[in-house]
Amino acid sequence: MHPGLFISALSFLTRLVPPRVVDDADFPKTLNWFPAVGLAVGLAAVLPAWLGLFTDHPLLQGWLITGLSLWVTRGLHADGLADVADAWGSAATGDRFWAIMKDSRAGPFGVLWLVMVILGQALAFGALAATGQFLAVCWCFVMGRAVSVAALALCRIRVRPGLSSLFAPGATLGVAAFALAQAVVLGLAAAPVSSVCLGLFGSGLVLAFLARLSIRQNGFNGDFMGAAIVLGELVCALALLA
Repeated sequence: MHPGLFISALSFLTRLVPPRVVDDADFPKTLNWFPAVGLAVGLAAVLPAWLGLFTDHPLLQGWLITGLSLWVTRGLHADGLADVADAWGSAATGDRFWAIMKDSRAGPFGVLWLVMVILGQALAFGALAATGQFLAVCWCFVMGRAVSVAALALCRIRVRPGLSSLFAPGATLGVAAFALAQAVVLGLAAAPVSSVCLGLFGSGLVLAFLARLSIRQNGFNGDFMGAAIVLGELVCALALLA
């Protein structure tokens, strides 16, 4: 796990470091660093609230955390969620499904999912901020990236040409287990065991949904990974409040 790979992962998953050219052979190797990228995103997103901004207004803190996470990631993962939602909601199959997913126009299902998921994140993060659980909020971002690695590992035999295909050679079950282990370790440091277990269960439901959709449509791409990240973040935040 060369530290330079962490910088490479940051460069194409966030705006925290300047963009850089990454050799195609290095893409699969960066998967081990996805949870660390999640931690960096989480820390950047919670820092202003953690330092006391809007202390008396936790809902604003949740809104700020969510907004900063979207800014740090350039909205990349939220866009993936919207694309998956539009294609899934259309009930289309085959080439039509993938054509809808590639369409840059926002459809009704994409908008509805974004509103529900982003609003859910803002409310949940705000509730956690109200009790000072900022490290637990960071864990949600770590877990989201671990879920994306697991989703790719489960579906890599159906990966389509594109960014996800560059990562796919490195998405073994061992790499997925390592990513999830990193997330669990941070989770146990930040939250009760029961909350971590519930977050893992919710993440499993996200994986099951995406894997089933991948099987039905005989494909998997970067939008699926983005959806896994955002949905993973949400279910873990809800688990912390359950």
